[in-house]
Amino acid sequence: MKRERDRDEFIRKRAARQRKIRRRRIKILFSFLIIFLLAIAVILSLTVFFPVENITAEGSAVYKSEDIISASGIKKGDNLFTLSKTEVLNSLKAKLPYIESVEFERSLPSSINIVVKDADEYACFFKDGKYYTVSKSGWVLESGDEAEGGIFEIRGAAVECKVGTQLIYEDEQHQILLQRITDALKTNKISIDYVDLTDSLNLTMGVEGRFTVIIGSSNNIEEKIKHLGGMIEKISPEKQGKIDLSMWTVDNTSATFVAKNDK
Repeated sequence: MKRERDRDEFIRKRAARQRKIRRRRIKILFSFLIIFLLAIAVILSLTVFFPVENITAEGSAVYKSEDIISASGIKKGDNLFTLSKTEVLNSLKAKLPYIESVEFERSLPSSINIVVKDADEYACFFKDGKYYTVSKSGWVLESGDEAEGGIFEIRGAAVECKVGTQLIYEDEQHQILLQRITDALKTNKISIDYVDLTDSLNLTMGVEGRFTVIIGSSNNIEEKIKHLGGMIEKISPEKQGKIDLSMWTVDNTSATFVAKNDK
């Protein structure tokens, strides 16, 4: 009798185990089916569904919307979700240099709005008889016979300039030095007219529309510019002239100012 009970118990447990295995297999199969269907849906959405039919553009004060659409490379029939923002931005900046950034606004099922932001003119370089205007990120925006107003000029830096490309410094130290100077001027709220990097031991610049500043070497340049800010505050607003910081050191914090009309 006990043997029969043990056998029945064994059969019952085996049947329960087999049911559990079958349920697990069904769950696995169902999971694979769901994944397969989702994959098919994704593939279809990226190939068949959501073709671009309507393209608009906005955000630029420099270029017309139709020019932005044409330069973007986006065409009707492209998939709404496979468009590369990086590729579109590169295409725009090469053809329309004043474009700084781009965003997409998608509207299902088939519309895309290209939202761009214009670059700000930051500085200019004089090279090969032309003035090249660049953005703060170093993108060459345009060239002309005269410098654009409201931006400062960078003199004496060896650079490669081509409109619609990134500015290239032939001497990386010029780029580093320029960054140090502009950062220090910004920190001390001093506006810049030009900076001359021709001679690394005799750096000069124009500031505030009324001062020529002799910096000298790049040693202690941040401290020199901080000292310059203090000097400017003490000079009457109507005065112009030359400020010499070339002899300034940590141990000798002296500088001179010669007004323009002084002999």
